[in-house]
Amino acid sequence: MQTITTPQQAASNVAPSAENRIIARVVLQIWGGRKGNDAVYDCEKEIDVTDTILLLDHDVVIELQDSFDNTDEIGHKHVNHSGPLEVYVTASICQFFNVARVEDITLAAFEEARRVVNPKPPEFIRTIVEMEVTAKVLPGGDRATALENLSIEVSSPSENVIVTRAARMKPSGDRALVLVAADPSLPRFMQLMALSNAISIDDGALLTDWTRSAWIGEPMNEVLRFAWTDGELDYSAVLTEEGIETGQFDDNGRFFVHDSEGTLLFVRFFKVEPIGPSNLRSLH
Repeated sequence: MQTITTPQQAASNVAPSAENRIIARVVLQIWGGRKGNDAVYDCEKEIDVTDTILLLDHDVVIELQDSFDNTDEIGHKHVNHSGPLEVYVTASICQFFNVARVEDITLAAFEEARRVVNPKPPEFIRTIVEMEVTAKVLPGGDRATALENLSIEVSSPSENVIVTRAARMKPSGDRALVLVAADPSLPRFMQLMALSNAISIDDGALLTDWTRSAWIGEPMNEVLRFAWTDGELDYSAVLTEEGIETGQFDDNGRFFVHDSEGTLLFVRFFKVEPIGPSNLRSLH
């Protein structure tokens, strides 16, 4: 198996193949025993941790120890597991670098490995997933309260895909404002046009008024104000310049907005469809 030892070695010595990877053996455990505080063997997984190892600092790598906190942390980066685990990876690291001990890995060899392999950091994605919830309501149960207090827990069984956060979305005014974009091929800074027959609220309420200061685009100077009614109450929403800058479209054309801290502020659903000019509502 080809390995890396010095920066003078040719880049071809690191072949992009399964043979030249750092593989960790992850032993998953569950809490058990009479008091529930014993780590009981569950199963094992072999995980490719090459990129994770090479993205660490050199002084961290040479301190790695099997079944230790610093290697357990590597396991949690790759496996969805809430219980204890043990990671055995130092032998594979030594084999990768052709050394007897991890502390024998030189900085030059480590930097060459990083240059050749070009490890990629994890990509953080944020998406909206629609879920159907079935609940059993016993006599005396309050459906409205149950929905208001609904909490969720999301995990993924897929290796190398870790769910870091899941939250229930609460649209502005507890309603999701639906807009129709002028052109589905437009980029994120979509030039929105209101439609008298296409803007609605999720419960069928109707848009009654809207104003805008400028088209969405560069520079970002747009402030959108919407007002709508459900026949009994009036509602309003404001999409500010900051909101537009931090908003994102998902694969289904839905737009959601976070503040500078990453907190979900509100959600607006954009139904992306081509439209004709005959349906356009005039600008105020």
